[in-house]
Amino acid sequence: MSVEMPDALKEILDGPNFAHLTTLDPDGMPQASVLWVMRDGEKIVVNTAEGRRKWRNLKRDPRVAISISPEDAPYKNFSIQGNVVEMRTSDGWEVIDRLALKFRGKEYPRPEGMVRVTVVIEPTRIAEFG
Repeated sequence: MSVEMPDALKEILDGPNFAHLTTLDPDGMPQASVLWVMRDGEKIVVNTAEGRRKWRNLKRDPRVAISISPEDAPYKNFSIQGNVVEMRTSDGWEVIDRLALKFRGKEYPRPEGMVRVTVVIEPTRIAEFG
């Protein structure tokens, strides 16, 4: 069951604010990664590459947790729980380029053989702190 995002969270997701994504390893231990993030309506979009640990974890278990704070107010925090509802390669390079432009001002490098994966997350719980 998805939940509606508060406007304050939408603003943070729309800005160049880093998020921490937590996935679950095969043994159930959490694994966290800092990453670029953006929003598509009420869903959260991130990007990874095939073969990476978070990709393997998400293929096996779609449950995630995300923590994000605005860069200029690190004690204001949103904690989000949700599920991956889609993983696709069809626009993987397009999405990583949009994220790279948002966060670095230039397109993402193109390592030979890398397959980029767009990950779409539907929030199921959102908590605001600070």
